[in-house]
Amino acid sequence: MEITITEKGNHALMTVSGRIDAITAPALDARFAEYHESVRTRPEKMPVVLDLSQAEYISSAGLRSVLKMAKTCNAEKNRFLICGIRPPVYEVFRISGFVSILTIANTREDALAML
Repeated sequence: MEITITEKGNHALMTVSGRIDAITAPALDARFAEYHESVRTRPEKMPVVLDLSQAEYISSAGLRSVLKMAKTCNAEKNRFLICGIRPPVYEVFRISGFVSILTIANTREDALAML
């Protein structure tokens, strides 16, 4: 799994590629926590767009990580959007009920338009 976080204008783009499972989810948690800690004292909010267009698989551990990110952002009244979910990964989100509790856009451009 590869994780990149870049700030682009008024938002942070977090891109995750590969498998998000019990082995890799702790690294995702740690990377998000590290980023969040570095920006949480800023006066302006920095919405987070999680791009999963390169994620091949997500397990329940990965879903837990995504939910944790969303809760962290929501607790600080910050936007958290997910975009680019491939059909097999989207199916896991759908079955788990996450599509009704998280903001999901088809493409990165759609997500940015929602900010």
